[in-house]
Amino acid sequence: MQPRNKIDDNYNNDPRHRRQWGMTIEWLKQFDIKGQCLDCGDYSNFTDMIDYAFVEINWIENTFHNLDWRYGRATAVYNNIFAFEVIEHLLNSLNFMTYLKNNVSKKGFVYLSTPINRPNWMRNKELHFHEFNYNELMHLIDVAGFKVVDEKIINPSVKWWTGFRPVLRKFFGCGNNILLRLRRK
Repeated sequence: MQPRNKIDDNYNNDPRHRRQWGMTIEWLKQFDIKGQCLDCGDYSNFTDMIDYAFVEINWIENTFHNLDWRYGRATAVYNNIFAFEVIEHLLNSLNFMTYLKNNVSKKGFVYLSTPINRPNWMRNKELHFHEFNYNELMHLIDVAGFKVVDEKIINPSVKWWTGFRPVLRKFFGCGNNILLRLRRK
């Protein structure tokens, strides 16, 4: 099992990723994002899109892809931490959320996204160790010492009419992702 995507031109140019990144940037634009930032996970074109959209960001540091391994993590304190499409790939999501809490400034924010509310038969078992329903995710956030400040549900599917699963995702909300803005309690 390889619980992550290879970040290459195919990944960076995938229409679903581009659509999801665009929807995420539009959501982020309502917030005053500036200062030192950390983007968790492998570097992709999405990091550049965030940097381009927010000119007051001093810099964005990236972690290594293996966030279950402590040496893949950054150790500074950041104004903003982005953990988009990360926690579902990790063996220990609570350990990672604790890491985020320890590395975000007291007045800083964590921006997180993950697939939400997929039925078990539709979950991506090849790439994801964990997928959450809404209550499980809120419990994880609470236990990790965060509170939700803002949230939005998006559906980044681009070809919902091309098969059985995409139709279910579109009309029953099974393929949604949740965008969350978190602050330490």
